[in-house]
Amino acid sequence: MGNERNRKIGKTQRKVCFVKSKHSYSRAEINEIVKLIKEKLKADSVKQKSIRNKIRQLGFCASDYGFRDGYSVAQFLSVAKVNGKEPSRVKQLEIQKIKKPVSGKPVEKKITGSRSNSDESYIIDLCDKVLKQKAMRQHMFDFLCGDSGTRLPVDAYYPNLNLVIEFREKQHTEAVKFFDKKQTVSGVGRGEQRKLYDQRRRKVLPLNGIKLIEFDYSEFEHTRGKRLIRNKKSDLAIIEKALRKYANK
Repeated sequence: MGNERNRKIGKTQRKVCFVKSKHSYSRAEINEIVKLIKEKLKADSVKQKSIRNKIRQLGFCASDYGFRDGYSVAQFLSVAKVNGKEPSRVKQLEIQKIKKPVSGKPVEKKITGSRSNSDESYIIDLCDKVLKQKAMRQHMFDFLCGDSGTRLPVDAYYPNLNLVIEFREKQHTEAVKFFDKKQTVSGVGRGEQRKLYDQRRRKVLPLNGIKLIEFDYSEFEHTRGKRLIRNKKSDLAIIEKALRKYANK
């Protein structure tokens, strides 16, 4: 009898939650819910309860979509509509405003240290040349997160083209013993986590309307140590072929 009563209460609660759940949000509501979800993922169990209540008050009830309490920002953005638009059609610029200087050009993150001389930076420089615009390097989207809730960077993002470019160095396709044996928050080694996150980018970016193009070191002339020889003429030809459809936009 008690179990039957509990089942009825559970059904009633779910029904109430469904009634309160919204299916379209303003940009301000989206940003606030995203902020609260991030706080929830880092909070203890007691604080999580009050944060979930705040999220429900803003109109999002995770159980309506079959999400458990540990749902992520990416899961929320995959179902939420912004001003009535379907999630897949909502562009990143509607969710996260990109700060722009007076010139109106996107802010570019300055690349310093060893990264500025890396093969990745060299390839993105060539992509900039072919596309005739500067990429936002190491850009992070709110909807692309690691298992700890931290946003995952992408190598290059071209807002005007809605395009992300990733360069895969050797550690993305083969083991690097010194680094890969270290355990991560995902419960796997660094090498396995890198593969998981690469796959996550391939899945999540298109779901949010962002096109993804990947270049691998093996496509270019390289040394036995898997570093690029940097034959600019032939490297440019490879990149121009891959980016041909975007170069004249």
